[in-house]
Amino acid sequence: MGIPVMRFGRVAARARGTALCGARSGGALALALLLGACHGSNGMAAGAEADAQHLPSAYLPTATLQELMQVEIDPAADFIWGSVGTIVTRDGTDERQPRTAAAWSELRDHALVLVEATNLLVVPGRRVARRDFPPDAPGVLGASDIQRQLDGSPAAFAAYAGSLRVAGLAVLQAVDQQDAAALARAGEALDDACEACHRANWYPHQIIPALPATPAPFQPAP
Repeated sequence: MGIPVMRFGRVAARARGTALCGARSGGALALALLLGACHGSNGMAAGAEADAQHLPSAYLPTATLQELMQVEIDPAADFIWGSVGTIVTRDGTDERQPRTAAAWSELRDHALVLVEATNLLVVPGRRVARRDFPPDAPGVLGASDIQRQLDGSPAAFAAYAGSLRVAGLAVLQAVDQQDAAALARAGEALDDACEACHRANWYPHQIIPALPATPAPFQPAP
């Protein structure tokens, strides 16, 4: 992301994250209020409600967003992208797609990991990275800048995670229907969702060097 790099599809992806408002344990609070009502004491109910305010959050995020990318989202997305496509070599063309029940089943496992990871992305209190890393190019944000951006607009980040979820569900549907063409289209949508989030939260002002006017002549290896 030299910063720690993690791939999020075909484009190398840096850590990014969000810290949302802490969640309360609604079930514990409801139970406390119910017990207070059964005893017919408003004072007891009020005391139970006050105690509930000090209960730990229902979410206890341990992994950072960077780690989620490295161990769940990136491997799952790469597996999905690598499962379908046209590979052209000097030996011919290979139309790649799952062709056995076992291959479709393995792909489905990766699609499920990806879809569920979109929920983990927006767990309140999750940090971008364990250690700060600086920007590695002009227009690219470092960890602390990403954290500030996501803290300032958690709803926007949740929307990007939602777009990733929709794309992942399309992959899952294509897998369940064993439809290779739909899988390829869903993979493109997945790539678009990844890149949209990256452009907004990781490299919003990146500078892409212009291509040379003429390609450099081929130099064979010595």
